[in-house]
Amino acid sequence: MPGNEDLLKTAPRILIFTGDGKGKTTAALGMVLRACGHSMRCLVLHFIKSEGVAGEYRTLRTLPGVEVLVTGCGFAPPPGSSGWEKHRAAARRGWELLEERLAAASYDLIVLDEVLGAVKQGLIDLAELCAWLERRKGGEVIVLTGRDAPQALIDRADTVSEIKMIKHAYLQGEPARVGVEF
Repeated sequence: MPGNEDLLKTAPRILIFTGDGKGKTTAALGMVLRACGHSMRCLVLHFIKSEGVAGEYRTLRTLPGVEVLVTGCGFAPPPGSSGWEKHRAAARRGWELLEERLAAASYDLIVLDEVLGAVKQGLIDLAELCAWLERRKGGEVIVLTGRDAPQALIDRADTVSEIKMIKHAYLQGEPARVGVEF
């Protein structure tokens, strides 16, 4: 089997985890765990979600070679409603941090968590994201998560997995549970 350097000398790969089911972020973070096992450098940027609630942040930050940025303000209200601009500014700041980090360092795996939700809500521009993906030159793997992946991103991706909800405890009146939903 080739060494890590040989495996990384390939074209960029784009993976999308989308759908209405639970587990999109979990799948992406499983890839981070796998990459860490191969001493790969990872950048995880969370759009939409806010700092301090999700348990995965604490663990991710202890892994060698993993950088985590959380820029969201939580679930965003509809465009034009009260507080939407605050969410848009947070998403823009996340995009700026992404560009800054990529200018300063290289990564083998880049996870843009909930970026699809940010696109759907108009917090991140789809054309800008598509252009960014087209500019990627290295062998990094880019993972996009969130509901409702636009066809323009599906067309660019190498792998797309749809996670479908069959049943969810939340819809049956059960509250979100620590360690399961966050």
